[in-house]
Amino acid sequence: MTSKLKCSGTATVTAEKSARKPIKLYFAMLNKGWFRREFTTIELPDLQNTEGVKLYMERPELTVGHPICSVRCAIAKRFLASDCDYLMMQDDDIVPHHNPAELVYADRDIIGCPAKVRQAAGQMNWVAYAEEKERGGYVAVDFSRAPQDADLISVDVVGTGLILIKRHVIEKLGVACFMDIFGAEGNREMGTDFAFCKRAREAGFSIYTTPYRVCEHVKEMGLLDITGYDDGDFVCLDNVRYEIPWGGMAILQKDWRFIQDTMEKNGVKSVLEFGSGLSSLLMSDGASVVSYETDAEWADKMRAKANGNALSIVSWDGKEVPAMVSQRGPYDMAFIDGPRGDSEAGREFSFKAATDLNIPLIITHDSGRRGELRWANKYIRKKYDLAGKNGSHLQRCNLWKLRQTSDSVS
Repeated sequence: MTSKLKCSGTATVTAEKSARKPIKLYFAMLNKGWFRREFTTIELPDLQNTEGVKLYMERPELTVGHPICSVRCAIAKRFLASDCDYLMMQDDDIVPHHNPAELVYADRDIIGCPAKVRQAAGQMNWVAYAEEKERGGYVAVDFSRAPQDADLISVDVVGTGLILIKRHVIEKLGVACFMDIFGAEGNREMGTDFAFCKRAREAGFSIYTTPYRVCEHVKEMGLLDITGYDDGDFVCLDNVRYEIPWGGMAILQKDWRFIQDTMEKNGVKSVLEFGSGLSSLLMSDGASVVSYETDAEWADKMRAKANGNALSIVSWDGKEVPAMVSQRGPYDMAFIDGPRGDSEAGREFSFKAATDLNIPLIITHDSGRRGELRWANKYIRKKYDLAGKNGSHLQRCNLWKLRQTSDSVS
C-alpha cells in the first residue's frame, strides 16, 4: 500500500537569503575512520562555500563509535554548547547529489535527505515513511506520487543518514533524543531514526523529506545479493487496490513481474497455489486460482479482498497432502509460497502435491532457503527442469518446467 503524500507547497528551498548575518551550520560526519572521496572533493567545498552559511565542522575523531545512537546524542550535546542555528549529521556511506547546506533556507524543523536501503526480502525503499495509524506500523513513501512542483514533502519518519535539524528542536527534545526505544523486557522497539522522529512529532515538530535532493547509499554487497534487490522506483501499483504492501510476507514487485510474465507467455488460465496472499489476488485477476491456506483468519481476509476474482481459498492443516487437491485440477501452473512463515512445516507437502499432479509449470518462492532447496531436490528435480529464475537471493522465484517423458505424463 502506498501512502498519501502531503505536499508542503511549491516554495523552493532556494528562498531569499538573509544579507544581515550568516546562518551557522554545525556539521558532523559520523565515520569509521575514513571519508569518501566524493565528500572531500565535491561536497565539502560546497558546504564551505554556500552563500550566507558559515560552516562549523566537528572534529572527525569525535564522531566515531558505537552504538550509533550514543554518538548522535554526544553530537547533539556539543551542538547545543555552540551558538549554531542548525545541526546537520551525515553518515560516511552517504553521498548526496546536491549541496545539503542550502536546505537551511527552507526554514523547516527537520529535513531528511533520502537514500535507499534494502528492507524485507530485498525490497529497496527510500528512507522516508508515513505512519499507518489504522493498521499500525509505517509504509515507505512512493515518490512517484509526489506533486511535480513539490520541493518538500511532509512525512512522519526520515532517516538520519543525512538530516538537518533546527536548533530549537534539540533544545526542546534534549540531547538524549536519538536514543533507541526499548521495551520492558529489554527488547529494542525502535531504532534511532524512528525513535527520534517519534519524539519530534509528539513534541509538535514537522518533518520533511525531499524527493529530488536524494543521496546514494554506498554499501558493500555480495554478487549474489545484486539480483536480490528490488527497486521501489519501478511504478507497479497493481497491489494498491488490494491494500497490501509489497514485501514482508507478500511477494515483491520483482516477483510479480516474473509470475505475470510466466503466465502471459505460457497462456496460464488455472493455478494451484499453496500460501494465500497478494499473489492469490493478483493471479486471480486473469486466471482461476485454487489456493490452500493454513491460517483461517488470514484466508477470510483474502476472501474479503477478492471482490469477484476467480479465487477459491481452501482451508488446509499443512500436515499432509490435501485430500481434495487432485480433484480440483487440471492446472496450468502451481505457485508454492506456503504455508506462511519461515517454518518448514507443511512445505514438503506443497512440493509433493504439485509434483505428483504433473503440473506443467511450477514456480517456487523463497527458492534459496534451506527447506525449499531440500524439497525441490527431493521432489521437483526428479520430473522438472529449472527453466528460469528472477535472481539468486534466498527469497527469489524459481520456474520449473515438466520434462516430457513417459513417467511425467498422467
